[in-house]
Amino acid sequence: MSVFESINNDFQGVYRFWMPEHNQNPLGVFKSEAWIKNESTLLEKSQFLITQNYLVQIIPNSVGRKTLLDWKIIEPFTEDNGEVTRYGFSVGHRGCSQDFYVESEENLDIWISHLSKKGIMTDFENDFTIVKEIGNGSFGTVYLVVSNETSELFAMKSINKHNIGGSLSCLNNLVNEIKFMRTLNHPNIVKLHYVYESPTHIYLLIDYVEGGDLFNRIIKRKVFEEKTAAMFAQKFLGVLDYLSSFNIAHRDIKLENILMLSEENDYDFKLADFGLAADATEKLSLRCGSPGYIAPEVLRKSPYDTKVDVFSAGVILYILLSGKMPFPGKNLQDTIMKNRDCKISFLHPSWKNVSKYGAALVLKLTEPIPNLRPSANEALKSPWFARQLNPAQLASEEPPTLRALSIRPSEQI
Repeated sequence: MSVFESINNDFQGVYRFWMPEHNQNPLGVFKSEAWIKNESTLLEKSQFLITQNYLVQIIPNSVGRKTLLDWKIIEPFTEDNGEVTRYGFSVGHRGCSQDFYVESEENLDIWISHLSKKGIMTDFENDFTIVKEIGNGSFGTVYLVVSNETSELFAMKSINKHNIGGSLSCLNNLVNEIKFMRTLNHPNIVKLHYVYESPTHIYLLIDYVEGGDLFNRIIKRKVFEEKTAAMFAQKFLGVLDYLSSFNIAHRDIKLENILMLSEENDYDFKLADFGLAADATEKLSLRCGSPGYIAPEVLRKSPYDTKVDVFSAGVILYILLSGKMPFPGKNLQDTIMKNRDCKISFLHPSWKNVSKYGAALVLKLTEPIPNLRPSANEALKSPWFARQLNPAQLASEEPPTLRALSIRPSEQI
């Protein structure tokens, strides 16, 4: 049984393949003819349209019908009776599926190229070859894989279905990860290309990013030059502003989840791992994230929104400018306590090389009171960016006072 079958049923109802499509002019990404069996089991030609989430059957002078593609299994097939070869594909789950027939093998390939970006594919071994393991974690293992058809490289996140088991929260996290990554389209966010399911695993095929993660980059660099940190932070806050426009909270912003595009520079990256991402249209309450990066309101069990990611961005910026973690603890519990109390020190000698404007932005981003913390869009208006990236265009402006840069608590200055 597919782990996605229950999700599909929640959206569309058990044993209900088609729903009415009342929109007479739906916007689609692909339109073509196919044959399906009518009530008399005879093949009947019809026009079909693939939209953002649905496969729509266009019925002239009548209400059309549609089926949700997001969580349905897509399986191409060939039928050969010795005289005629038929090409087609199946959409759906056991007991609730529909076969579609197309005119040629070439046409089938075109259909599958579109459907594979919407539904769940099954024949991973036929389509891709594993090159090597490139990472692992509690969720599973990440492999470098190559397309057998195009030779294009992808990173593949392999998730053992046993680890999902009957856990509704684990399944919801996986569904959210797929849903959000299919929705988002940003040059600094890892793109999800395909989802495959085997009897034992779920495979997420995403961008392969060759430059390693930001954790290893900061180990190599020790600290970033302030201008480089500003270039990075400006892009990163732009990503958070983009996520906020969808009311998406990532909830696990950390060095390891920021993948660097190359060794050429330290400001081109892609944000990865949306396994804890959530819809923040309404306030969230789940305590989650990586200790040392978590917004205090999460650790205090208060309702929160997308501003938790802004706090984590402040932690990232602190690390880039100083080479140090803002909440160093003797153990995990100590780190969590310091993270919750949000007492940040600027005593390390590396801060002598950072402008007051840079330190001021770090303090604003890591403001422990959410209502006083800027949004990503507001943070992008910091004068620090202009001073670092466009110094020739600066208007005269008083620098932040030492009082404005006070570290919480002030005795730590």
